[in-house]
Amino acid sequence: MHKRPNIVVIVMDALRSQNLTIYGYSKPTCPFMSKLASKGVVFENFYSTTDQTDPSFTTIFSGRHPLVHGIVRHGHNVTKGMVSTFFSTGTMLISEILSRNGYVTVGLDWLSRWHKVGYKYYGSIVDLSKIFRKRAFLARMRPVRLHRKLVEFIASIPYRSVYEKIASGIIKISYFYDKDAFNCFHIAKEIIKEISRPFFLMIHLWDTHTPYTNIPKYIVKEFYEEPNGEKIEEMVKRIKNTTWRNLVLRVHLRGIKYVSEIEAKYNAAIKYVDEKLREFYEFLEEIDIVNDTYIIITSDHGDNLVRNGIYIGHGGLFQRVIKVPLIIVGPKIPSGKRIKPYAQHIDLFTTILSLANIKHPKNYYVSGKNLLKAIETEEEIHDYLLVVSSTAPERYALIKDNYKYVYSPTKEKAMDKYGGIWFQSVKELYDLRKDADDRENLVHTSPDLALEMERRLMRAVREMIKTRLKLIIKHKVKHLI
Repeated sequence: MHKRPNIVVIVMDALRSQNLTIYGYSKPTCPFMSKLASKGVVFENFYSTTDQTDPSFTTIFSGRHPLVHGIVRHGHNVTKGMVSTFFSTGTMLISEILSRNGYVTVGLDWLSRWHKVGYKYYGSIVDLSKIFRKRAFLARMRPVRLHRKLVEFIASIPYRSVYEKIASGIIKISYFYDKDAFNCFHIAKEIIKEISRPFFLMIHLWDTHTPYTNIPKYIVKEFYEEPNGEKIEEMVKRIKNTTWRNLVLRVHLRGIKYVSEIEAKYNAAIKYVDEKLREFYEFLEEIDIVNDTYIIITSDHGDNLVRNGIYIGHGGLFQRVIKVPLIIVGPKIPSGKRIKPYAQHIDLFTTILSLANIKHPKNYYVSGKNLLKAIETEEEIHDYLLVVSSTAPERYALIKDNYKYVYSPTKEKAMDKYGGIWFQSVKELYDLRKDADDRENLVHTSPDLALEMERRLMRAVREMIKTRLKLIIKHKVKHLI
């Protein structure tokens, strides 16, 4: 094995753990992941720190909680102030550290902005085609029914602008093919063939996120055959907010006719990614680097799908949204082990550094722990977990001793911009041993426990905000000296 191993991190967007066979799901959604998990470790109680992608990715690759690094919103809702906080706290990404220590860093992703810091190669298939252009072009032409020799001829044209214009046109016609698992793993394999070792490869997959447009029909049929039940146009009539109703019809559930199709297509998307993951793993075996490579599989957040009779997507601090998978496989990882103690995205940064045999940067604060110690000892990792909402002005969840407490200071602070599609109550308390789907609010039946959890939650929030302010001051002083 190389002095330092290769590391592959695969983040499957909107993948909740409850729909994976390895987490007890009754349907065969992930036969290969189940096989792969038998060669490594599965974390049974793994959580995100939030319900949206930007803050989640930032935490995964910085080791800092959103309340510390400052990115607490997603997409166009991320303000300049949040980005400023990210940099003024001296937050670093794992890609920066690995790059400084001899790793070739590759990010197959489209989030860009601060996420691309530290990568030698970063971008979507469109972006990476400028570097690995012919092979990327071939992958991108997959959805087009052209003769293979014609595709290869176009790709062989020496003038980049010609075939890039053709490829760009194809992407405009079929946008989501640029985020398809087939294409992502295809270009990943071609990049691995060309780059040196050791490498760090991050792959962001979109297939398990709506609108599920790339899933082959033969896989969908495994989970859904006959159209039945309520139609989508009837279901959306119950959605009061016009903006959300239109998003559901035009984007999220595009091409879906029946409510019963939604979870079926979600399951099919998981199975599709599972198949492409198997092909990617077989490729690593073929080129004889699988024994030199760690593979980490997780998700940025989960998804509610349909709740209380309407489609509500992945907002809110529901278990369906914040409980996500984590599988770690590699040379020094024991086989067939399942870890029960709570763990969270904040722990991956330190864990990856440990896998890479790289010392933790001096004086760099992280919110998480090294999961390799938990794998070895199976001892408790955290006394509690804190989750922050990216969709409400001020909403948190504390998970401790098999209970979850969800809190906002007022109803207004708990509401989302879609009129409360992710709102249940200002204060919520759930016994996760009996209620894994946030159905029975115990706030009024267990007031003492609710008060105790609220106090602990607010103390945790204050501690993190205090840490953020300390880091900002420390970073300013460092640059003044």
